[in-house]
Amino acid sequence: TTFYAKLKTLTGQTPNDYIKERRLERAAELLKDERVTVAEVAYQVGMSTPQYLSTIFKKHYGVTPSQYQKGQH
Repeated sequence: TTFYAKLKTLTGQTPNDYIKERRLERAAELLKDERVTVAEVAYQVGMSTPQYLSTIFKKHYGVTPSQYQKGQH
């Protein structure tokens, strides 16, 4: 409870949202390398499936991971 309250106060986000955002930022960094696949990136950042990464990535960045990787952001 204390951790939740402290993180919420410092970041304005719940712990789950904070971790998810950090994972998305790392995924965006990894996608700059066109040699890696979206599936590889998904597993490297700890997502359960590539489809889940695609869904939340598109919500956050407005483009799919594949489009982002091709420079359409």
